[in-house]
Amino acid sequence: MEQALRSPWKWGLYFLCLIISLLSLAILLAAAGLLLYYALVLVASVYERNLPAVFGKTVGGETTGPRSTKPNIVIISVDDLGWNDVSFHGYSQISTPNIDRLAHEGVILNSFYAQSACTPSRSALMTARYPIRYGLQHDVIRNGEPRGLPVSEKILPQYLKELGYSTHLFGKWHLGYYQTKMLPTSRGFDSFFGCHGPSLHHFNHTFTKTGNDDFHGLDLWNDTEPARNLTGQYITHVLTDVAVQRIAHHNFVQPLFVYLSHNAPHASSGSSNLDVPQEYVERFPNISHMGRRKYAGMVSALDDSVGKVVQALEQREELNNTVIVFLSDNGGGGEEQSFLRETLITYANNWPLRGAKMTQFEGGVRVTAFVWSQLIQKPRRVSTELYHITDLLPTLLYLAGGAANSSDKLDGQNLWTSLSEDLPSPRTELLIQADPIYGEYALRWNQYKIISGLYVNNDGQTADDWYEPSGGLNTSLLTDAPGRLHCNATKMTLCLPDIMPCLFDVVVDPCERINIALEHPEIIKLMMDKVNFYNSSASPPGNVLIDERSNPKHYGGLLAPWGDST
Repeated sequence: MEQALRSPWKWGLYFLCLIISLLSLAILLAAAGLLLYYALVLVASVYERNLPAVFGKTVGGETTGPRSTKPNIVIISVDDLGWNDVSFHGYSQISTPNIDRLAHEGVILNSFYAQSACTPSRSALMTARYPIRYGLQHDVIRNGEPRGLPVSEKILPQYLKELGYSTHLFGKWHLGYYQTKMLPTSRGFDSFFGCHGPSLHHFNHTFTKTGNDDFHGLDLWNDTEPARNLTGQYITHVLTDVAVQRIAHHNFVQPLFVYLSHNAPHASSGSSNLDVPQEYVERFPNISHMGRRKYAGMVSALDDSVGKVVQALEQREELNNTVIVFLSDNGGGGEEQSFLRETLITYANNWPLRGAKMTQFEGGVRVTAFVWSQLIQKPRRVSTELYHITDLLPTLLYLAGGAANSSDKLDGQNLWTSLSEDLPSPRTELLIQADPIYGEYALRWNQYKIISGLYVNNDGQTADDWYEPSGGLNTSLLTDAPGRLHCNATKMTLCLPDIMPCLFDVVVDPCERINIALEHPEIIKLMMDKVNFYNSSASPPGNVLIDERSNPKHYGGLLAPWGDST
């Protein structure tokens, strides 16, 4: 062999064979790559065809005239996000880099209140009025209840349409679907893609009533038509893609309003299952509790969603002319619960706040929120000024160049100057709850908060404690993020709001550890008088029994309006 290789012509033959072999391999790889490329194009084209055409007749990706000077408005709402589930609040177990970037560059709202459950919060956001004004203060609208947010209530997209905005809802509605006139496209939204009710399976997009498998149907809609062709696709991804598609094809001669109302990280309907693609679960190998790990994956997918929406705005050169509001509809809830209050397991986590979703403690009503905009004069800060979810509508209307009429009787206030210029909030008081069915009443006034009555679920649980993340709190993951809350109380006093009202100074004691009711009877009286004043003019809760006529089996397996003929 060694002698043979000394012959020049054999050397040449050897290298020729080598070159031919390498070229053959390159051709094979190129062919394989080409086949893979066309396969991916085919998959992508099928997926694109299955997505709803949300962009109407506008020219794709073009702005055919002078750009609107009014700011675009994007509200990103997430469902049941815990206070401790974003890293900008000082616990890095779940990394949320895209959310964090916007929060740190904007204004983190660390005293932002919402209602303690989905329907009341969403109605307050849409109307800028407390839910007691129209009977939605108790619990939520269940699928099959013949009611909804009264059509006499003017809502945010209707205001914005009057100011020339193109208005779109992608995601969860949960304000009633009994009649067609209650649906989003009948209430000011130019387009709607999402679900009518409280929850759905995150992959097959159906709703199954807990304890009643017979009440089962598809709840994913493109305007008023069922979206049947997306089964198997993760709902967070679908809603994100539809929102991105809307932004990509919008003609920005007209200002854009997008309400991206995610279902996640709420569990799937009919169970406590947390559905998320496995790739997201695998991002958190260091979280030992599988429920918490899946929940973290859901939050991570939401973070990716935020990044894609921002990227879409950047690509259209509209990010700097956009106001982005991010918020949770209420605090995190316990999706898996034992019968003992002391061992309540929560996949979401509100630590160090007390309580959870459905309760009037801070963990149920002080929610994760921030505003990002180039219009903010003093950004990159944390605000502890008092804000409420009803304040968003009048604040956004102001930015859009409008204002509500006094006859609209809004409870919300325009707080833009406070938010933008780091000035004291004109809001000194807000009603948190007045629910005669649960017997719950809560109000914030200046630094004080009063709670009377106690939520108790069907298992006898009250969720009124302080809960570490499932699997335990890893103190090494605590950071010095400016949005982190600190519990300054060195002791704890008893609070039994079902027996007598509790009073907290939530400025110095945001974790509600020290009940100061006995020391301040005069403040208790003053605040209960305020609660009674609100309650004296409240509409009674409108909750009614499920209407059997609503069963999806009567409508081709769809959660569709059933009351148009009544």
